[in-house]
Amino acid sequence: MFVLMTGCTPDKAAHIPLPSPVRGPVADRPPYLCYFIPQAAVAELTGYRGPHRAGDDKRHPDSYSCVIANAEQSLFITSYDVSASRGAIERYMTFGEKRDPADLPKELGTGLISDFDLRMRPYRTVEAWFRCGSANSLIGITVKRNPARDQDHDLVQLMTIAQRRFAEMFGCDLGAPPPR
Repeated sequence: MFVLMTGCTPDKAAHIPLPSPVRGPVADRPPYLCYFIPQAAVAELTGYRGPHRAGDDKRHPDSYSCVIANAEQSLFITSYDVSASRGAIERYMTFGEKRDPADLPKELGTGLISDFDLRMRPYRTVEAWFRCGSANSLIGITVKRNPARDQDHDLVQLMTIAQRRFAEMFGCDLGAPPPR
């Protein structure tokens, strides 16, 4: 018995488009973890649906960092500085400009969105330097990469929530971005 099989290979591989990442709204409702992250957003934005823990709820007067994590990795990392120097945002922007940067809307202040690797795991991060009352403040939010989400869109929404919550926490009015 003789079997002859033939096939053809096209000159170019067929391009199968990947589905577009979800660009949905981020829930802005209590409870909030680490002051700025709506608990409802943790599973939706990271894709992780299991148990997690969040940092303490002891608000520090000047600066604070907080991690929302599961047993294996960080899901979100947040930080704030009530009175941040121009140098803080410039160092971040120099770092981020080489890591798939995306623009931050001007109304959120000076900053950008970029990739960030932590312990060999990929994240997407945003930092914004903005005015709150008479102070130049800084907020950073880092989220575990989730290719099913449009994380730039998510981070802009989270930064909007974070700045509103920051102004409520510290009793200041959000203003124009600090001069560059």
